[in-house]
Amino acid sequence: MDDFLEQTAVRQKRGAFTALYYLAWVFMVIFGMMAVFSLTSVVGTNYETGGMVFRPQFLIGLVVFGGLAFLLYRAKDECRVEYDYSFTNGSLDISKVMNERRRRYLCALETNEVISCGPAKGPAFEKALKEPGVKVHNWFVNREAKLYYFYFQKKGVKHVIVLELNDAMIAVIRSKKYLQTGVWHDEDGKADYASISR
Repeated sequence: MDDFLEQTAVRQKRGAFTALYYLAWVFMVIFGMMAVFSLTSVVGTNYETGGMVFRPQFLIGLVVFGGLAFLLYRAKDECRVEYDYSFTNGSLDISKVMNERRRRYLCALETNEVISCGPAKGPAFEKALKEPGVKVHNWFVNREAKLYYFYFQKKGVKHVIVLELNDAMIAVIRSKKYLQTGVWHDEDGKADYASISR
């Protein structure tokens, strides 16, 4: 029988991020209108000669305000972020979902390739963070939640990912020897040499 479990990490305290989301929309519209105004004013009429005149200051305004509107359009979705974790027979897939519409696939972690893992606190976690050349990925939304780290290498690059996993997900990851012996470390840094049987 396959081991399959899905989990979505959703932000618990959304008030400030919701306010930022709508504020971004307001400024995006304002900057967008200013960009349109700048576009219509790039070429105008010279009232002294009656001819056409090019106004470079409005072209600069078009680039600046258009660029700001675009950046806000892309950034606003960061205010509404979720992480999807999916575990299937030793493979943990991680995706980032922005504003319930845009999904970005982040990583496929084979748990038998993990070098060290456990709660994201304590000496084992600190040691993994201090590995030379390590890349740290914080793929969680609630800092006060139970966070777990996984240290591994992929294509010669060291990675530490920090995830917001629930008890059921941790239990299935630690069952059936999906992790190598001695890989799991408790908060005090001790390696756990026994898997959890369900």
